[in-house]
Amino acid sequence: MKNPLMNLNFKNNKLFFVGISLGSNSSTESGAAVLDTNLNILTLDKLFTLDDVKYMLDNFVGKQNAVINISLPENPTMLNAKWKLLSRQYQLVQTNRLINKESDWIQRYSYRGCDYFKELKDKGIDIFRFDVRDLKSAFGLAGVYKDRTPVDCKAFQSALKYKFKIKDVPSNMLPVSQLEAILGAYFGYLMATSREECIIRAEYKGIDVAGLYVQNCHVI
Repeated sequence: MKNPLMNLNFKNNKLFFVGISLGSNSSTESGAAVLDTNLNILTLDKLFTLDDVKYMLDNFVGKQNAVINISLPENPTMLNAKWKLLSRQYQLVQTNRLINKESDWIQRYSYRGCDYFKELKDKGIDIFRFDVRDLKSAFGLAGVYKDRTPVDCKAFQSALKYKFKIKDVPSNMLPVSQLEAILGAYFGYLMATSREECIIRAEYKGIDVAGLYVQNCHVI
């Protein structure tokens, strides 16, 4: 584990905080949110294709003065469904020479958009990745209700509005992708302005994966 961020010394003053909850493929919607320094919601949108994500970031004039957090999307081919698990024999991947160890099905996260995000980082943009479940757990937003159920989303939205003081959160239910995008944007706000213990957990395809350090408990 790398050293804590603890108020990163960014080159430019940060005026905008962007969160993108990236879908695993174009059939799964992605959420996008932009907050300002007063936690006002400047942008809240749905994106689908990777071209939509590129268009938004390429035309975002404030990205040099922004912290951009993009979620790690789950790999849709990973063996996470019950029928997928039951359809395969339980054999150790590393010890069975007949199992393809290079296939994407053993990867937890998708590589979607990694090359483009690395290009932005190489241009000097402050861009990070985050794990949605890890961040929700660190903020105390997970574990009470089943993930992504209506009651979980309602509690999630209420926390963003009343606990984290995000302004302009509507009273009607937002899509879960937009809620996760707001959380990513709020995390970017903490990284730049607060004394929250932000840490780098890992590196994924050349970009740091950031998270929160929970006292007496390292969330992995």
